[in-house]
Amino acid sequence: MAKVIGLTGGIATGKSTVSHYLQTQGVPIIDADIIAHQVQAPGEDGLAAIVNEFGPTVLDADQKLDRKLLGKLVFHQPSRLKRLVQVMDPFIRREIVSRLSEYQSEKIVILDAPTLFENGYTYLTDSILVVYCEPVVQMKRLRQRNHLTISQASARIKSQWPLQTKCELADTIIYNSGSVAQTNKQVEKWLRNELKY
Repeated sequence: MAKVIGLTGGIATGKSTVSHYLQTQGVPIIDADIIAHQVQAPGEDGLAAIVNEFGPTVLDADQKLDRKLLGKLVFHQPSRLKRLVQVMDPFIRREIVSRLSEYQSEKIVILDAPTLFENGYTYLTDSILVVYCEPVVQMKRLRQRNHLTISQASARIKSQWPLQTKCELADTIIYNSGSVAQTNKQVEKWLRNELKY
């Protein structure tokens, strides 16, 4: 039976860097963000549920989800963000559970979920790996990556649990304020230990 490792962190702390490295080492990854995109695709029940909740204006000209517009609607209004999570959770959770069952013969499998704690997915995991970076680094990365103002970036960071809280609940912390090579070295050491169990 596979050991399920929850991989999480804060937005722009470098979780994707860690996930990518693990993938290159042959570790199976279940990515909650990719699943969310899939269940929000045209024709999927998840998209229909979003339109039902927020109205057809969240669709672009091709009837696809306008993520930028949806982001503007929810990230500055906690009640709307909470509602979006509630609407999407059953579709995402069902798909995660289904995919976890496909990897039972593996030694470990990674559940890569930025909102692992916020959405209550921890019960699906055996241990938790949190990717941390200094708040000033996080803000800089997020603004550069998503072309956001300080206010927009701050709203996205505040929509998640504080990084410090996640670190306190982690079994392992990967520090990612430095270079990718330094981060990968920590992940490599952690992975060697995990595969011994």
